[in-house]
Amino acid sequence: MEENRQIMRALATAMNRIDQMYCDDVTRIGVKASELWLLYALDDGAPHSQKQICQEWGLPKTTLNTTLKQAEAKGYLTLVPIAGKRRERQICLTAAGQAYARQVLRPIYGAEDAALQATLDRYGPAVVAALVEAVDYFGRCLRDSFAKQMEEKENDDNP
Repeated sequence: MEENRQIMRALATAMNRIDQMYCDDVTRIGVKASELWLLYALDDGAPHSQKQICQEWGLPKTTLNTTLKQAEAKGYLTLVPIAGKRRERQICLTAAGQAYARQVLRPIYGAEDAALQATLDRYGPAVVAALVEAVDYFGRCLRDSFAKQMEEKENDDNP
């Protein structure tokens, strides 16, 4: 068990350091983390709803809603009703929003590309692909384990 604690602490520390780098760097260029993740999510060119972004990126609904309103007021995006969905809207970057996203994301993508290339050079594509697959799998297992533990705790608290 103690070995598991050490592994989890090391993994949590590494993930927190990565998150902190994004937060620190975007703050230096005058962008909030929630705005960065919104731009990052929308930069793939695919249609997204607020619900999808919250689920995929782990952003609280209220935080994303505030960020969307601010970006819409600046003319960076539009919210388009989704057919058959009562309240959901598709988030679309405007031309100004696309230009802004490119400006904000350029240094982020540059740093990511350099770090990924260094990692590929050291470990090779197979190990990097396995790392991504393992982290994704671990995340799904952890989500399921958290859900189970919280359910058990609720049952214990309410006999």
